[in-house]
Amino acid sequence: MENQKFEYSVAIRTLGKGGEKYKQELESLHNQTVMPKHIFVFIAEGYPRPEFQVGIEEYVSVHKGLVHQRSASADGVDTEFLLILDDDVFFPADSVEKLHDDMMKRNADGIAPDTFESYKMGLFSKIKYYFATGVTSHQPNEWDIIIKRNGTFSYNVCPERGGVYLTQSAAGTACFMKTDVFRAIHYEHELWIDQYPAGTFGEDQIMFNKIHKNGFRMLMAHDTGVLHLDAATNNIKQKTYEKLKYRALSYYMTWYRTCYDLPDNSRKEKILCSLAYNWRFILGLSTRLVYALLELSPRFFTSFIDGYVTAKKYAHSDEYKKIPSFIVK
Repeated sequence: MENQKFEYSVAIRTLGKGGEKYKQELESLHNQTVMPKHIFVFIAEGYPRPEFQVGIEEYVSVHKGLVHQRSASADGVDTEFLLILDDDVFFPADSVEKLHDDMMKRNADGIAPDTFESYKMGLFSKIKYYFATGVTSHQPNEWDIIIKRNGTFSYNVCPERGGVYLTQSAAGTACFMKTDVFRAIHYEHELWIDQYPAGTFGEDQIMFNKIHKNGFRMLMAHDTGVLHLDAATNNIKQKTYEKLKYRALSYYMTWYRTCYDLPDNSRKEKILCSLAYNWRFILGLSTRLVYALLELSPRFFTSFIDGYVTAKKYAHSDEYKKIPSFIVK
């Protein structure tokens, strides 16, 4: 195949601690059938640069924060396409080319490989996620991930082998998209997220859903061979009480910003969104109560309530009201 059928740049966010996984990622990018024109590595200020290099990286020091480092992804990019990555992703040699071809064939603006595979969860995990977060599944249709009125998502219960579907969200691990589309959503408007501890906020859902709700077409591709090398699962018992509080806060703020507080929402739509979120909150509160009783620790319960109350106050604060609308005009 022609080696320059399209041009793209890579944007990686890192703290420089990826080690062998970061090395595997750079090597896999270097071995693509269509190599990137440039690799920008957005490293948090004050963190040392990794020693390993493939030779086409440019390190850019930016303020520490998942959104700060991701929102800078298009800075300095002069290519039509952009591959946005975390620092622990492996790509088979032809995967970027296939992502590009799938995206162009379906007239889309971006495409993400499915590196989370929610549909492969066991029955117990599915039940747990439903009660803890409100996540559900839906029967196969044109959509892979659908964001529901309660702020959480529904996933395709049985995607076809190698299937490519429209999606309203994805894991933030990897995404190939048009550079101008990423610029158009003004992800820098979501820098407010970085005031909260890293790992407690679903900032990837906010980014992808912002793409969708601003009228762009996103795809999810299955069975691409793209691997998230550090795909550790979250265990509620391993979380600190502070993280549990901020996770509850993130549930409310993600719902409020992406579902409820939209400029074109009718009064009826806002009522339906509120009812949906209230049911999700009741389920989540009940789950935390069970954990509190099992672990003999009421803070599993009180931390959840504390996060909810803190989020409601912030959503109605003067600080939040200064943030531009989620829908970019």
